[in-house]
Amino acid sequence: MQSQRTDIASHPQLHSAVLPCGNRLPGALLFLFLIVLAAPSCAGAQQLRINNSTSIDRTEEVVELPLSRVAGHLGFSVAQMQSLVATDTATEQRIPSQLYSSRPGGDPDTLLLLLLVKLPAKGTMNVAFHLDPALQPQESLVFGRAIAERKDDFAWENKVAAYRIYGPALEATGEISSGIDVWSKRIPNFVVNSFYQRDHEAAVTHNSALSYHNDNGIGLDSYDVGSSRGCGGTAVWADGKLDVSKNYTVAKILATGPIRFEFEVSYAPWPAGGRMVRETKRITLDAGSHLNKIVSTYMFDGGSSIDLEAGIAIHEGGVTTLPVGNSIASVWDTPQKPSGGRIATGLISLPTQHATTMTAANHALMLFKRHSGEAFIYFAGSGWSKADMPTQEDWNRYLLRFEEFREHPVAVTWIKR
Repeated sequence: MQSQRTDIASHPQLHSAVLPCGNRLPGALLFLFLIVLAAPSCAGAQQLRINNSTSIDRTEEVVELPLSRVAGHLGFSVAQMQSLVATDTATEQRIPSQLYSSRPGGDPDTLLLLLLVKLPAKGTMNVAFHLDPALQPQESLVFGRAIAERKDDFAWENKVAAYRIYGPALEATGEISSGIDVWSKRIPNFVVNSFYQRDHEAAVTHNSALSYHNDNGIGLDSYDVGSSRGCGGTAVWADGKLDVSKNYTVAKILATGPIRFEFEVSYAPWPAGGRMVRETKRITLDAGSHLNKIVSTYMFDGGSSIDLEAGIAIHEGGVTTLPVGNSIASVWDTPQKPSGGRIATGLISLPTQHATTMTAANHALMLFKRHSGEAFIYFAGSGWSKADMPTQEDWNRYLLRFEEFREHPVAVTWIKR
């Protein structure tokens, strides 16, 4: 397994540029970043105004701000940005934040300041910034890691949803699946480490009651991913069937929080649609969101396009909803244990992705026609009837609102204090 990004070259004067989330800026990028941000701004102290133009409450949402603009408005250097604190002026409460690079190794314009905000319908909030050299660590609201002790699983979560994919050690046992698995949990909590610990204890003590396949009041694994696409896995769609990869081969963590977790995962080449293809996915999970943002890129020979898909499995008894248009697919699905309630899964694709939605091969599918190297972007995630999605209507409403928020992002302006 590969872990964090490439470290900064071993120069003492660069060590202060380690991002608060534990990620580091590559040396060349850091040099450019210092040039952009070192010059003081004459703009004076300013505040950020964030406006929700929709008539729906935005309960938790990550706002992305170009870091160079933030630094320019505030007149801070890169070293000072490490101790930046954002505060809601109305409540004087600290706003969770994170420094983040949208393209590791890219140019300074890809560096962002992330803010986790809550806005009422038609509401506005003002954000003030100050420096605190004795900055206290923020609570982490996202988590993920490679689970080497469980056959190279890779699992990630926030306080409302948890997911995992399967790695090479599991494939070596003959169990092959490149779908995305779902863990159901009550909120707010993290379960990845405790679930694996429970399962280890179950194996050691031969006490199956300890297994994470049983609900102990926190949640459980009762989703049957098998060889399906699970909750958002991908494939080549050819001759009316899904041509799928084997388990992932390499996973690389790109951001560790506190409000955004991101990693990249690669799959070995496999034959699909009459040619050899290979895939790389970038998966991003923000605090408070049930849905992962997934960017999938397939590489293959030839100049013609192929049909690629993202899918959610439909188990026996599952109810599928495809709202008008091609942007949302929803399944009110059945768990392995009837006592596990209902597991809700969903896909969303924005209009710019030109997806086609359909049901086939026991899946709700979104099809994307792409040439080699052309990425397709979609959102995939889950909810649970025993947590905050008690009914199918609640889940479908969540998906519709999520789509509306993506199409109508918050507006941000800078104002004089």
